[in-house]
Amino acid sequence: MSRARVSWARGAGLAVLLALASSAAAARAEDDGPDGVYGRLDGDLDMRIGAGAAFARGGPALAAHASLLYLSSAGLYVHYTDALGTDGPAVTRSIAAGVVLEPLFLGRFATNLERGPARLDLVLDSFALGMGAFWEAPRGGTFGAEPGFEFSMGIGIPFFATATGPILGVRGALRIRPSAFTDAGPFRLIDQGALLSVTLAWRHIVPVHLVDAADRLVR
Repeated sequence: MSRARVSWARGAGLAVLLALASSAAAARAEDDGPDGVYGRLDGDLDMRIGAGAAFARGGPALAAHASLLYLSSAGLYVHYTDALGTDGPAVTRSIAAGVVLEPLFLGRFATNLERGPARLDLVLDSFALGMGAFWEAPRGGTFGAEPGFEFSMGIGIPFFATATGPILGVRGALRIRPSAFTDAGPFRLIDQGALLSVTLAWRHIVPVHLVDAADRLVR
């Protein structure tokens, strides 16, 4: 057999092996299922803004919520409620701000626990813990000068199987009023405030390069 035929045979055999390896890799990728990211690493800033209803002592009120999280894990939030002039709620307006932590996403992703379905992964990873300060205006009064303390828990239920898109947010907050820190009497949890909010929000993953802000894309 000539050297040309031997070289051609070797080249054809290598091409076949590469094709088989590529097919096997593709099949394995299909078997692995979703990547567990669902678009959350398309950018480093997770922005959410929404509105809905808040339920507290006396009746419902308008609720508005916004948050910014780094890598869908930790960041800041603002929560606002307004009774819009109705006489039911004991608190006519309130505003809260603080830090929020969604601790499950990166941990579950790093340990290969993000196996779908996508909506289930996104709901589990949306479990949030928040701590911050709040100010409220009681019926017939104005915002107090001293803030209270707020502790919150919440989840977000996505409409689609991707991070960017509409979500239904459910949030519960326990609010400890400033008087609890100054009164000489015993602390009673029943005298404090509780707030349940349900909002329809839009979530968007934005690449702003917070860490590598000095880097520029070479074109």
